Amino acid sequence: MRERKKIAIIGGGIAGLTFARSLTNEDYEIHIFEKKESFREIGAAISVFPNALCVMDDLDLLEEILQNSGQFKTVYLKTSKGKVLSKSEPKSDYPVICIHRADLHSILLKNIEANLYNDFSLKDIAHLDNGQITIQFENGENRVFDAVIGADGIHSEVRKHIINDGEPIFRGYSIWRGVVKTNFEIGYGSETYGIGKRVGIVPIKDGVYGWWATCNETYMQDDSPEGTKDKLKRLFGDWHHPIPDLMNNTEVILKNSLIDRKPHKGWSRGNAILLGDAAHPTTPNLGQGGCMAIEGAYILAKSIQKYGLTKKAFDRYENLQYPRSENIVNTSLKLGKMGQITNPLLIRLRNFAFKAMPSSVAMKMIDKYFSYRVTNIEI
Repeated sequence: MRERKKIAIIGGGIAGLTFARSLTNEDYEIHIFEKKESFREIGAAISVFPNALCVMDDLDLLEEILQNSGQFKTVYLKTSKGKVLSKSEPKSDYPVICIHRADLHSILLKNIEANLYNDFSLKDIAHLDNGQITIQFENGENRVFDAVIGADGIHSEVRKHIINDGEPIFRGYSIWRGVVKTNFEIGYGSETYGIGKRVGIVPIKDGVYGWWATCNETYMQDDSPEGTKDKLKRLFGDWHHPIPDLMNNTEVILKNSLIDRKPHKGWSRGNAILLGDAAHPTTPNLGQGGCMAIEGAYILAKSIQKYGLTKKAFDRYENLQYPRSENIVNTSLKLGKMGQITNPLLIRLRNFAFKAMPSSVAMKMIDKYFSYRVTNIEI
């Protein structure tokens, strides 16, 4: 019996778990190393748009995901006072959904076959002459694998080994995220624009909503001394319903500075390769970060199934994934800049453009991303 090849996945998030589910070839043995003490996500809402749902369908996870998510057929763009700037109704063979990140993570985790390791933080990687890779962990353990997949996020340690392009780039604004149970139904997604500020709202399921808010700030700016809720009340307290109520009733609010990286080719070195945010981190303005991670994990798994742990497999994955990820990263960055403007004249021009744009044009822009079907690509 042929010995199974061992693949190490550094990072137990959505990208790594999707890869583990997608690699169905029994010739491979998967080991997933998570630096946290447990395999769980706290997070907030995550978009799983039609271009990613087709992957979940192929992996036989679609039904369970739909049962645990919120679907919406309409998206509104509004002013802070609630004036509707535009209305769009995306059309697709799959629904437009959002799900709690912890629920998506849990669904993936229970549907994979892999060896799981908690509290394993990567220290170093060394390539051996036979093509294998030695991984050294901070806890002192050393292990040898046939391949290493860096799915360890925007601050990826594996990326330092492969590309080493320095720290991520701060884009000039912060984001707050929350999930809250309500006693009312909204039934649609929305994005509201103010002066250097934005708020998005999406249904998750059963009266639970995810929201996010952005504001121009300095890097890692603290909400002290006033506190997060008081600060959000000051920033968004006079915005249209239900924004103030959603924020005020949220128990756990997460905050991050918005960072990304410039697109960079060369995702592999030997048998070490990058995946998800470790390869193509993006700002969240298109809602495609998680979707790209899912797409990329699927492509990489199918490339390995076809070509083995070879340069051809890794190059095929990058050649398919890089152009799309480059476009999404750059487009999301531009949308973020447009959303965070403070110049009154530019704000009026932006809002006028939203209102004047025909729905057919908006739908064409959305369809560019939603209609992509990685499951139909010839690997």
